[in-house]
Amino acid sequence: MKIINLSVFLLLAVATSLFGEEEIVVPLSAQSELSPLYLDTFANNSAGFDKSYLAQLEKVLSFDLNYNGRTTVIAKTKPYLTHVAREKGWKSFDQNGWKNLHATYVVKAMVADHKLSASIYLVRDNLIKTIEGMTLSGSLSEDRRKIHHLADAIHEALFKTRGIASTHMLYTVRKKVGESSATWQTEVWEADYDGNNKRQITREGHLCITPAYLPTKLGGRCNHFLYVSYRIGQPKIYVASLREGSSKRLTYLRGNQLMPSISPQKDMVAFISDITGNPELFIQPFDLEQGTVGKPFQIFSAPSGAQGSPTFCPDGKEIAFVSNKDGSPRIYIMPIPAFGSSVKDLKPRLITKQNRDNTSPAWSPDGHKIAYCALTKGVRQIWIYDFDTSKESQLTEGLEHKENPTWGPDGIHLLYNSSTKNSAELYLINLNQKETVRISSGPGEKRFPSWEA
Repeated sequence: MKIINLSVFLLLAVATSLFGEEEIVVPLSAQSELSPLYLDTFANNSAGFDKSYLAQLEKVLSFDLNYNGRTTVIAKTKPYLTHVAREKGWKSFDQNGWKNLHATYVVKAMVADHKLSASIYLVRDNLIKTIEGMTLSGSLSEDRRKIHHLADAIHEALFKTRGIASTHMLYTVRKKVGESSATWQTEVWEADYDGNNKRQITREGHLCITPAYLPTKLGGRCNHFLYVSYRIGQPKIYVASLREGSSKRLTYLRGNQLMPSISPQKDMVAFISDITGNPELFIQPFDLEQGTVGKPFQIFSAPSGAQGSPTFCPDGKEIAFVSNKDGSPRIYIMPIPAFGSSVKDLKPRLITKQNRDNTSPAWSPDGHKIAYCALTKGVRQIWIYDFDTSKESQLTEGLEHKENPTWGPDGIHLLYNSSTKNSAELYLINLNQKETVRISSGPGEKRFPSWEA
């Protein structure tokens, strides 16, 4: 047996209509089977923490491994517990026994003197990989994030790709101002990807919507974000700090500006403005250090309709957006024209043809798919357009409306918000599991999730 040690390392601007025609439903099938993984109970070797605290940390790791889109955590039934009891220690594994129990991977963790170590066993290869020396603090919020890092280290060890457990999300929370008030306010919040460690970012007392992370120049943790605020009455786009909460206007155009989206190259911000008298698509050249560069310019015009919800292709050469220029809201894509180009001759390509009402497109990080919201038999569902097959497939089901999809950095996971008459919550789903899991909690309506790249 070989052992390897690893270091731990919107409010929609486009008006939509209901149509009596029956929509075509094409369900999205899972792309791959999930590998069974057994997570053993955390071993306590003079850990310095009580069993209940370690159980909380184990629950966090179990969630991460069960919803990573690659593995499914096996329940601790008697055959597994009996088999584990026969093995001696957190680095001991019986290959034949685990094969008979149909486990592909086994993870054992031990906490000793406030330090967490883990063994990852690849059953078919009879190979052990270890992660050692992760110091726990006893603060649940801090240790949750350390467990997320452990989950991503396990993901890297098994699949040689980055996991999502250490990522974060922005979203908005809408609440009434006072018990009997008819006035509402919406603020921007941030949380870990699983909805925990949440904290309020903006404190404007107005409507703040559609937050979007501004990636850093060299990668790593995002420090700033874009959002729309109604603090002066009209919706305007602001750039804000995640640390201080301070903000400043992105542009000083007249009228309304909505739905900001940053290019993956971090050199353009697309948004919607009605400065021409109609909601149209604009680009603002941008630099992470300097901010705006020059003036914004219009890249598409359709006087017969309104445009909305821009999203960039990963290479920054194309853009997808919503337009009802031909009657109902559909999603189009087109190359981004150079500054000074005529917008009259541009002919964007329609990609959503199965449903009559499509909004909120989000281009996947690998460029192969666009997630969007489509009215399906009277309910808004999340759909996927696949560029490789030119097909549209339904991802979600159920009676609640689903809106505002946002991709995880792995291109497999999505966050979205549900919406009913009296509530809105955040959900996690991935393309390999059709199971959805609610990740939001607490008072208020949660909408407009934005996943950290």
